[in-house]
Amino acid sequence: MAAFTRPRIGSLIADRRLSTLCFLMADFVIGMRVFYLTHCSLSTDHCKLSLMFKRFMQNGRDLFAKESSSILSAATIIMGATLASALLGLIRTRLLISYFYSEPAVVDVFWAAFRLPDMVFQVIIVGALSSAFIPVFSRFIGDKDAANHLANSMINLTMGVMSILSLGIIIFAAPLSRLIAGGFTPSQLDLMVNLTRIMAIAQLFFGFSSFLTGIIQSHQRFLIPALSPILYNFGIILGILFLGKPLGIYGPAFGVVIGAILHLLAQLPLAHQLGFRYRPTLDHKNPAVSEMSRLMLPRMLTLSLTQIEATMIITFSTWLSSGTVTLISLAQQLANLPVRLIGIPIGQASLPFFAKVTHGNNLKDLASMVNNTILEMLYLALPASVIILILRVPLVRLAYGADSFPWSETVLTGKLVAILAISIAARSLTHVLVRVFYAMHDTRTPLIINTISTVTNVSLSYYFLFVLKSSVLGMAAAISIASLIETIVLVLILYSLAQFALVHILFPLGKILFASALTALALWAPLRILDQMIFDTTRTIPLIMLTLSVTLIGTAVYLTLSYLFNIRELGVFLHLIEKIGNWQKALGQSKETLDTSESSV
Repeated sequence: MAAFTRPRIGSLIADRRLSTLCFLMADFVIGMRVFYLTHCSLSTDHCKLSLMFKRFMQNGRDLFAKESSSILSAATIIMGATLASALLGLIRTRLLISYFYSEPAVVDVFWAAFRLPDMVFQVIIVGALSSAFIPVFSRFIGDKDAANHLANSMINLTMGVMSILSLGIIIFAAPLSRLIAGGFTPSQLDLMVNLTRIMAIAQLFFGFSSFLTGIIQSHQRFLIPALSPILYNFGIILGILFLGKPLGIYGPAFGVVIGAILHLLAQLPLAHQLGFRYRPTLDHKNPAVSEMSRLMLPRMLTLSLTQIEATMIITFSTWLSSGTVTLISLAQQLANLPVRLIGIPIGQASLPFFAKVTHGNNLKDLASMVNNTILEMLYLALPASVIILILRVPLVRLAYGADSFPWSETVLTGKLVAILAISIAARSLTHVLVRVFYAMHDTRTPLIINTISTVTNVSLSYYFLFVLKSSVLGMAAAISIASLIETIVLVLILYSLAQFALVHILFPLGKILFASALTALALWAPLRILDQMIFDTTRTIPLIMLTLSVTLIGTAVYLTLSYLFNIRELGVFLHLIEKIGNWQKALGQSKETLDTSESSV
């Protein structure tokens, strides 16, 4: 097992040198600014230089509040921030494992304790934002007083419901914990009750902050909302590092509260600048508030199914061996990374384009657009699935391989990641498919299919775990099978429409699948050779070098095969800058909140 060593003296010296360099650079910048301002009167040229420098500094400050007029820069910031948040989330989880996994039962309780507060947040807040708040609020932006009145009314109404439910969680934490985690011991349940109450408080800060995200994004400012989840993860890391030793597992729980507060504080200044002023008003008779409430219900039902599915995974895991809750959570976090980086952004970006074509009742053009989007999605998602599948053990070791994480747990987590990787492309594709139905004003079909998927997942999980006794691997298999069924049914129903001919994508899809299969071989062979003959993967740096080397080899092979097979999507992504620009334009027009918050740990 790869051991992540503590920082050596040399690295600490390097950190000090880096800090010193940063201070010197800052002093230099300040000195230059003072110099030009002081000597501005000496010549016209110096005055121009001073004005240029002040303009440069002002532009840097304005970047955080700037409306997205530069398509490329804003989209790059959003995607980069998403990646940074995901990587920081992995660091956060690794620290959690490093500090506390010597007692797997305690870490299990931490994951389970977050489930109930997060469920309430996802259903109430995310349901309100994604389907109700932003589409309606955007219509009132031109009238600041009306917009402010509407925002406060909706915030107070929703947060009132959220507060009542959170208070219910705090009061009835004990019976609710026994309901969710019936397999825990009495001492685990007592700990879960306390942690649940702490993290229920955090969701109140997160809920209010999420409405600020909606307000800011409605004004087409995306940078601050994209950066806020980084601060959330940073808060949890602070809780682990500074409160972990004196408070134990309560440290990261309080870190969740700290992260939620940081998430809120980061957005307050810009929201204030955009004209938002909090008022304790509640105009429930306002037609716009009524419209929001009506739009929330279908989305809340869909999210409820997803949350029931996630909760049942935790419930079943508590009846298995100690550490199972943690292992399935770790595997899902790693396997969901490509979905967060590929599936969700493309899915959200595609909706305005689909809606525009659908508005003209042109199913033929919609079919062509959907086919292209599906192929482009799979062109990215399939090789990502292959990379996760082949490099599962090195990735698990890099992400979670602390000294307290045994080799047997690493292997088991790798197996779970491999099973979940099978459905990465399907789960990514679902984010596109459901939005085709939304564009056609059909919210019922995705809800019905999601219900079928949830029932399938829960039923298969129970059957595999308690009838076949297949351990946690069976639960991972149930997750992937349910995801594949959901995607296949969505495709079959969608392509049953007259102009949606499945045959149009079979040949290009076959080329992508064949290239991905050959890429899997190109990843597997170097992994075995380099692992056994070149890199000493018992150490961290060689393990990183192995992972990067194999990934680069696989990527080069995939791109070469794409060129040889004349895969159209290669040309599309060679113009990635333009494509990212289209995503940003779509996100600016999107009527749903961007997936920039990471509410779950």
